[in-house]
Amino acid sequence: MVQQALLVPWRRRREFAWALAVPLALLAGLSLARYFAREVLQAAGWTLFVVYCGVFAAFFTLFAVTCHRLVLLAPRMPAVRWSWRESRFLSWVVTLWIAYIAVWWLGLLVLGNLWPRDANLPAWSPVLEFLASLPALYLVARLSLVFPATAIDRPAGLRWAWRMSRGNGWRLVVVVTVLPWLVSRLVGLLYRDEATAAEIVLLTVLGTALFALEIAALSVAYRELVRNEL
Repeated sequence: MVQQALLVPWRRRREFAWALAVPLALLAGLSLARYFAREVLQAAGWTLFVVYCGVFAAFFTLFAVTCHRLVLLAPRMPAVRWSWRESRFLSWVVTLWIAYIAVWWLGLLVLGNLWPRDANLPAWSPVLEFLASLPALYLVARLSLVFPATAIDRPAGLRWAWRMSRGNGWRLVVVVTVLPWLVSRLVGLLYRDEATAAEIVLLTVLGTALFALEIAALSVAYRELVRNEL
């Protein structure tokens, strides 16, 4: 699965480069705007930060939908535009994010009440947070098939995604969580304090481009799991 995800963008790298140029430019421009307005963002508090996150989610939706369609439909040049498809995709992003937060918080609450209460409890907080994230990550991974399905205008729902991913939950965890973590760590190694605007833009483009591999892997997983329905 991972090997196929690496081969698809590489073999069609020109098509990927041209098709993803606009979403990449939008994300790079947003990072550049955040770089120059970082003091304004800090002073404005949560309101402007939420607006920034919303714009980022919209731009990333364009990137992800285009990438899924390149892998699953192999169009020469998919049009980058906002439609009902992108709105549905973004709604699934918000839905699964809320589901993750809810399950993580519930797991943290349960573990916090079961864990021995002593003076060392704060030191164990990272461990508890990690353990609480496991069921949340598993849930999101199982339901993540709604993303490629929505990107190619196929019917998608939470019950459908749960049924189609039966028996492949932990494989999807690798695709949905481990690969993005590796990409973020790789790009994070290149960041430095007091980075210039050019470095911020280049690292944003690099990180997002590498994230295309994770999206391609999810597309390949979707194609294999729903082969009989396509």
